[in-house]
Parts: sequence; structure tokens; C-alpha cells
Amino acid sequence: MKAVIVMALKATNPDGKTWYGAKVEVDLVLKKGTYNFNNFTPAGYGLTITGEISGGDGGSPATNTISISNLSKAHEDLFKTKEHIVVKAGDYDMFGIIGEGNITKVSPEARDGEDHSISITFVAGKDYSKNKKIYNAYSGARTVKHSYKTSAGKTITWTTSKKKNINIRFKKGVKAKTIIQRIARESGIPIAVLHLKKNKVYKHGYTLTKKPEAAIKAIVKDCGSKFQYRIDDIVIDYDEKPKLWQTHLYLTLKDGLVNMPTINDEDGKKATWTVVTYLNPLVANGSVFYVAENIKSLVRVKNYTHSLDDMQTSCEVEMV
Repeated sequence: MKAVIVMALKATNPDGKTWYGAKVEVDLVLKKGTYNFNNFTPAGYGLTITGEISGGDGGSPATNTISISNLSKAHEDLFKTKEHIVVKAGDYDMFGIIGEGNITKVSPEARDGEDHSISITFVAGKDYSKNKKIYNAYSGARTVKHSYKTSAGKTITWTTSKKKNINIRFKKGVKAKTIIQRIARESGIPIAVLHLKKNKVYKHGYTLTKKPEAAIKAIVKDCGSKFQYRIDDIVIDYDEKPKLWQTHLYLTLKDGLVNMPTINDEDGKKATWTVVTYLNPLVANGSVFYVAENIKSLVRVKNYTHSLDDMQTSCEVEMV
């Protein structure tokens, strides 16, 4: 079941030639199957997909909103909270996933002439900051005996089970990676990549006294690394490993760049640059590529925004 059309978006290269071939696709993943909605086949349906998909290395899952126009009522009704969607975009040569997550809100939008659209908000990954599955969890139950003497002198006895609250504890000399893996496993936090710059040793042991996500973030910081969401995955990594997300892109004004990169205010910190490219699914936080104009260096993406309206990607980068 597909709702689709060809939509020719265009952008102008510096040489004056017009670029065609923008593709956008939304996959709605349901238990009964996956529904695909896109803007490129077959021609004539009238479907459009707009909005922005953003992300960054700040350590929190990104919240994004897109709009889909001209769906049938039956198709609109398929989009419900808690369902999972995958957004793909790019041109015919470079097309892939730019965002995914669980839907948190679906809102109908006002009709504009004959067009009708719905607004879909979704969160990349999952916010585990409120997870209390371990913190103030319990190890099991202990048996408690009770007795009661009736007025007739008869003693009635019974037992009950009482939860025994604990926090996870680790012995002296435990390493950070071991703690992170245990907390993640017990709390159900999936970590796609776990690379620590320093595998810190906790000489006095470790006791979990924070919520699982907060605890992992604190340990990751102790190890000189970063906790971040990358599209729909949790990634723990450090900046000195540029090859992990190496895209092998070499961007110039004739190939990939929309305009010349501009430097941002340094404010005593490491300088960052703003780079705008034609929409590219390889660009996400942590992505490494070479910019041949102005910067003339490998750069790493700190945050980014994919625009489905003009099919461009704007990102803040720093030199590697």
C-alpha cells in the first residue's frame, strides 16, 4: 500500500546548472507490516513530504517534526503515537536514512486549497533519563513472618514477601566499560558503539546511585568520551577516532557544497564552521569529511539539520 508521486525539487549549482532528483520517503513500521510513503513513484499522486530532521552531539535524543500532504484518510489514520517511522532522503545517487524514531504526536493541519496534511512529531531513539528500572530496583524478596492471637486464644500465623531495595554495586578495581555494559544490559539501554578513550579503573568500587542513563553519561565523561544519539542509535565514542564515521566525501563548490563555508565566532573556544551541502544522508553528528573550500581540512560534524523543503543540509563542524 503506497501513496507516492514524482516531485522535482531543484537547486542551482554555482555553474548555473539545475540539479534535479530529490527523493523523500517515510516508512511507517507496524506489527502488520511496513507502509511506504514517498514523493517519487508513481507520478501524479500529489504527495509531498516537508519538514526538518536535526541532530547533534549534546547527549539528548532529537525531536523532529515532518508534514505529509494529501494522504488518504485511511493512510492518515495509520500514523499513531508510539509507532515507529523511518525517514529517508537524498538524490538518486546518495539516498538513505536521515532520521527515525517513535511517534510522540500526530496533528492534522489546516487545508490549504485542495491540500491537506498531517504533522508527525517523533523522537530519535528513546529518552532513558527517566528510567528507574535499576535505580531503586530490588534484588528479589525476603520472607516476613506474621502472627495474630485471637480473643479465643488461638494463634494464627502467616507469611508475606517484602521487596528488598538495593543498588547495583561493583567490587574494588572495576573498570568503566564493565560498569557501563552491566547497567546498559540490566536497564535495557541499547548501546550501538562503545569506544572509551580511557577505561577508568574505580579503585574503591562503584555503587549505582543515579538513574541508569545519568550514571552512564557520568562514567563516559570520566573516561574522556562522549555519550550521544546518532540518528536512532546511542553511541559512546571520542573525537580522536576520525575514521569511525569517515564518509570519504570530498566537498567542493562544484561537488556537494551549496556555498562557501563560513567561520563562527570562536569566543576563546575551538573554532567551528558552518557548512551547507545538498542534502546528504551521510552527514550526521560525528561524520567526518573533507572540505576543500576555505577550511581545506577534514572536519567533524557537531550538529546538523536536513531540510526536506529545499533539500539542503546545514551543519556545524570543527576541524579534525
